[in-house]
Amino acid sequence: MYRFLKPLSKTFFCFVIVSLFFNISLFAQEESTIVDHLEEYAAAPREVVYAHLNKSIYIEGEMLGFTAYVFDKFTKERSEMTTNLYCTISDKDGKIIKKQMVFVKDGIVSNVFNIDEAFTDGTYTFKAYTNWMFNFKEQNHFQQTFSVLDADNENEIKISKDNTMDVQLLGEGGHLLYGTLNSAGIIVKNKSGYGLPKAKGKIIDENDTVITEFTLNNFGIAKVLFTPESGKRYYTVITHNQIDTKKEIKDIKSSGFVMALTNIRENLVLSFKTNENSLNNIKNKSFNVALHNGDELKLIPLKFNTTEERMILPKTELFNGINIFTVFDENNQPILERLFFSPTSTEENLKLDYVSTTKENDSLLVTLKLNNTTPETFQNISVSVLPSETNSYTHQHNISSQLYLQPYVRGAIENAGYYFKNTNRKTQYELDLLLITQGWSSYDWTTIFNFEDNFNFPFERGIDVVTTVNNKKTQGTYLVYPLKNNSTQVFELKGNENVFTQKRVIPTEGEKFRVGQIKANSKQGKPGVYPQFYPSVFPTFQSSYDYLNSSGAEFSEDIKTPTAEDSWDKRIEKLDEVVVAVNRKQERLEALTRKANGESVREITDSEKIRGTTLAQIINELGFFAQYDFVNAQFTIINPRVQRGPSVPVLFLDDALITDPNILRDIPVETIEFIESSRLSSSRYGFRGFAGFIKIYTGTSFYYRNDGAEKTTSVFDFPLTFNSPKTFYTPTYQFYDTKFFKAYGTIGWYPNLKTDPNGIVSFKILDTKANTVNLYIEGVVNDNDLISEIKTINPNTGD
Repeated sequence: MYRFLKPLSKTFFCFVIVSLFFNISLFAQEESTIVDHLEEYAAAPREVVYAHLNKSIYIEGEMLGFTAYVFDKFTKERSEMTTNLYCTISDKDGKIIKKQMVFVKDGIVSNVFNIDEAFTDGTYTFKAYTNWMFNFKEQNHFQQTFSVLDADNENEIKISKDNTMDVQLLGEGGHLLYGTLNSAGIIVKNKSGYGLPKAKGKIIDENDTVITEFTLNNFGIAKVLFTPESGKRYYTVITHNQIDTKKEIKDIKSSGFVMALTNIRENLVLSFKTNENSLNNIKNKSFNVALHNGDELKLIPLKFNTTEERMILPKTELFNGINIFTVFDENNQPILERLFFSPTSTEENLKLDYVSTTKENDSLLVTLKLNNTTPETFQNISVSVLPSETNSYTHQHNISSQLYLQPYVRGAIENAGYYFKNTNRKTQYELDLLLITQGWSSYDWTTIFNFEDNFNFPFERGIDVVTTVNNKKTQGTYLVYPLKNNSTQVFELKGNENVFTQKRVIPTEGEKFRVGQIKANSKQGKPGVYPQFYPSVFPTFQSSYDYLNSSGAEFSEDIKTPTAEDSWDKRIEKLDEVVVAVNRKQERLEALTRKANGESVREITDSEKIRGTTLAQIINELGFFAQYDFVNAQFTIINPRVQRGPSVPVLFLDDALITDPNILRDIPVETIEFIESSRLSSSRYGFRGFAGFIKIYTGTSFYYRNDGAEKTTSVFDFPLTFNSPKTFYTPTYQFYDTKFFKAYGTIGWYPNLKTDPNGIVSFKILDTKANTVNLYIEGVVNDNDLISEIKTINPNTGD
């Protein structure tokens, strides 16, 4: 019997051609139960993380470079809810070897881990997650294994060739049933979890009669149809290397029903089949088919009149991406489930129009041209450059598969990125074969039905500091000194107030939390305060999901490891940090100067800070009049050019409006980098701008270099800090035409490339004289469009 379906808002109902026999009130009650529970479960947003690692096999002394992308799971857009991303590397026993908290901006962050003496030869797991993910039992985090090779401990390359096979036959939807035609997926894996490609197989009965034959695809997967007879035993037989592996097919049920999905042009056909013995037991029962994607749900009533019921679904009614069909019995218990992927232009990756190379001395200038890029939108592209013969890039996921596929399945997926590189009929068919063998989705209906929206783990945006003042007299002005990523903040407590809160603090390694108090006598004092930091502990994420280990290898005698110390030498990193700090200050000065329109931008020099020049002296040099009234403990600033009207200029501290000049009276000049000012009336500030304005900008470039005895400030360690971005350094090799370099060498890693207005990306790589080089490209362009490609370039031809 066919049913044609048409959606209505979040649920859709069947127009039944043959009869209208459904109990409407019962259906409404069941619908409310299932739909309401999923709506409540999915009401809160979710985040999904993808990390692009530059390699999957490392040598001690190299750097692991990564660029992490945080997405909204439902909208597929970059998430801007969380800034704190936790990254860990753990060994095979789950012990964390290294960890970082990194700061996410615009949904993107990149950094490096040093593969140093903390690592021995073996396999490790990289994880990336947010605090918000702890609220859900979903596999939205990122995890990937990689190998570390130690040339000193190994003598020869050994690639595992274990012929042990794991053969699984799974009924489509989850069940096999005697006495009816079953659709089933077969997947054959080796000991490491990788599919056995192109092997021949068959299903036989207990009399060795061949029921059906099949050939596995490149990932060891095939689909079969067969009708098992009650009382008989059946077996799968896989032939590999002229050896037959035989396994009995168990758990064939005598009663119940099965499901199958057929993709026919513009429609999907859902078939539900039962045998004659089961029909009498189920024909009077009401079932429901829920179609959902983890966010929205549509419900279809199902009732059996014959041994086969069919539903036709127009593909226009499907969700973009994953569609999960779950069949519920009359008690709202899930009994069957099938996943289907509906490709749309939403997850289509952008493509490269062309790649070109130009030789420049000992380097190659690589130019990538993307199609359909929009200027002035967000762009971030990460590129790993490796020899084309490399064994060191065996990632199972790319940015698309991690976002559109991984969060919805339970099993490990081999080369998941393959299904998204070229969306065509072949890849769609093979993806559907994969989903048949995945069984149940990652959504657990027991969890959904029992979900309570108690979100104990909030979104984290930097670190919040709640400071309690312990002085007897808490009233007064408190200064929180600047950090590299935070400006000076001023807090004024009145009455019985004894607490102030600083939000979104971004401390990096080595920085401290400093608080000073401006007392009534215009002197700065050391306050008695007690700060509390949120978060204060690095959270350990225990959740995991099935994944494949990266292909491991060991050294042979003719392969020599390079000296790779330069890839993470701390002296180079330190010098780089100093250069970055200097450049950042210069860029800030240039930006302020460009922005100023007739105003002056005054830099406070180091010599002025050393001499102890006061802020009042500097303001007076700018043409204003500032003075301390020690009797009344007042700090005043006026514009002497103003004869009538308000003479006090508009005051800002790090772009925050200051209404009381006394707040500025004892700000240490050593924390100030620039002052932008104008004595002319400024209409942009309305009547208050009649006497001009003064904008004070603080920084840390001098303050932390001249950090003496802390007599006037209370100083505290941050219990948790962000890891500063480090520059990736490519190892140096004595020879480039060796087996070692071709298999495990690194040519370059570029984590934060941008397109120009013409959609062109350019970067330089070392010319290793190789005939071909591989580019592994992942990223986001046009705000939220994805790009994922592997390109082989030929430096000799310029392509």
